[in-house]
Amino acid sequence: MPVNAQATWADRATKAVLLIRILVGWVFLSKAYRSFVPRFLGVGRFVKIGIPWPQARAPFVGIIEIVCGSLLLIGLVTRLATVPLLIDIAGPYIRPESSRSRKTGFGNVA
Repeated sequence: MPVNAQATWADRATKAVLLIRILVGWVFLSKAYRSFVPRFLGVGRFVKIGIPWPQARAPFVGIIEIVCGSLLLIGLVTRLATVPLLIDIAGPYIRPESSRSRKTGFGNVA
């Protein structure tokens, strides 16, 4: 009985994309949780990093991460949901003078 190699690879790719989507969505949801809970510094984490207007940006970023991370987890408009998340990830790197990245390197920003 011949095995269709093309179908096997397509099935594996579909499963890999699903796994990556779920993991990335979960990471953003857990990261958003830390933006709101004072035990994890909440706004203080943004102050520590050196992001301007941390009292306004921390809740805004947290809401974006909750909404878009949830969309990734459930699989709705995933391509559209990734755009704000990419901007969120790039935030500290876009303005390195506003973060401690200039002193300690990009690996220690978040």
